[in-house]
Amino acid sequence: MDTTYRTYLLEAVGTYLVVLVGAGTLCTTFLNPLSQVGGVTVTCPLVGEAAEALGLILAQLGGAFLAGCSVRFLFIDQVLTDARLGTPHLKAVLATDGSLTLAALTTGFLLEALFTALVTLSVLTTILHPRRPQVGGLIVGLTQVAVILFGFHLTGGAANPARWFGPALWQWSVSGIEAPLAQHAVYWAGPAVGAMLDPVVYSRWIAGPESR
Repeated sequence: MDTTYRTYLLEAVGTYLVVLVGAGTLCTTFLNPLSQVGGVTVTCPLVGEAAEALGLILAQLGGAFLAGCSVRFLFIDQVLTDARLGTPHLKAVLATDGSLTLAALTTGFLLEALFTALVTLSVLTTILHPRRPQVGGLIVGLTQVAVILFGFHLTGGAANPARWFGPALWQWSVSGIEAPLAQHAVYWAGPAVGAMLDPVVYSRWIAGPESR
């Protein structure tokens, strides 16, 4: 298999697993005894080829879509409705009456930008940096876990549009989930801005002249 296509396949499979585990884990928290079981590519245009970045983005979205499909048919409708199919959504940042306001959207956007920046920066410094520590993806994984724990009750801690995209589309197939795409801007714009800021910070203050 051509190296490029192998890269796209690995990206799709990796995203599939991330979204499946993330959405599936959230759904399982809504199970009860009666219930029955029925990486940050936007940075690439700034550090690599735009065409390759587009391919990786499409691979991520495809993998996420398939993961959403898997979750859709793994749980009964009641669990999927209660868990919103495992889709990240704004929680504690909403108004006191639960309504979606401009302040909530802005707060969600800033939080998702921060979460994505942290994950992307961990990739740049521990995987791509020429003087990186020899720990593989451990730091990236720990950063992702920290983001999820911190952001779970705020925005869901997506830090990647694909994490939202995959299960969000399948919400249309479950009755009882209202306005499934109402908060979509947070999960597109936040991660995009967070990921694009990191290469600037990395190249200016972290990478050093020898890696430029």
